[in-house]
Amino acid sequence: MEEKNITPLSPEENTSIWNNVFAQIRMKERKRRRRKRSLFATAAILLIFATFWTYNSLFKPDTYIAIDETREIRLADGTTVTILKGAKLTVEKSFPADTREVFLEGNAIFQVAKSKSHPFIVHSNGYETKVLGTVFKVSQNGRTFKVDLFEGKVLVYRKGHAKEPTVLKPQQTFSNLGIPEVASVTKNITTKSATADAKPTILTFNECPIGDAVKIIQKEFGVKIHYPGELENEKISVSLPTASAEAFLQSLAVQFNLNIKQTNDSTFELEN
Repeated sequence: MEEKNITPLSPEENTSIWNNVFAQIRMKERKRRRRKRSLFATAAILLIFATFWTYNSLFKPDTYIAIDETREIRLADGTTVTILKGAKLTVEKSFPADTREVFLEGNAIFQVAKSKSHPFIVHSNGYETKVLGTVFKVSQNGRTFKVDLFEGKVLVYRKGHAKEPTVLKPQQTFSNLGIPEVASVTKNITTKSATADAKPTILTFNECPIGDAVKIIQKEFGVKIHYPGELENEKISVSLPTASAEAFLQSLAVQFNLNIKQTNDSTFELEN
């Protein structure tokens, strides 16, 4: 048989063949890396989605907002909350727990399902309202905080002062009168006119600057009080179970060794 002569490859052809081989290997490697990156990206997206879904479904608090009109919601324990326009209610996913807690911004009316063993606490701006089962309204406007009680009994206290609560009975209103160190309780909240004319029946000052306390007494009881200017920033702590301008003046005079002088029916002077 006649043998065929095989012409050896030139250096250029040999180089070209190996370059093509290496190019195909690199191309396959790039495709493999792209597939791997694509799988990783897909897995990451799925993980993010699963995490987001889990957080929203199991952990993220439920938020209810009354944007343009009053909104009524019913909580898992049977409590009904009427969220007034512009208010926001936040409820943790753990609700109801041993202690039923919600967080309120703005104003709302609560009709709390009764439970002697599971207190219901409304966390508001600087205050907490604690109940077992009752009907009440929480109002917030700037620094002013109010609770109107319609049924049952509630405890109202500043955050961090749970051991110093104000106890409300039906048809009573708690207000701080715009000053955190003040606790006022009034009667007759059933009508607008009664609310506007109501005077405090119980008035408490807790480490309140005398200047602020005097302003409250003057406004609530329609009197004018003159006192030594150096006392303006001194603090007063007093509870007046029967609130009146006279009771306040007597307490202030005793605490700071002052004399009371009455100029007329509505003007008083405190002197050293």
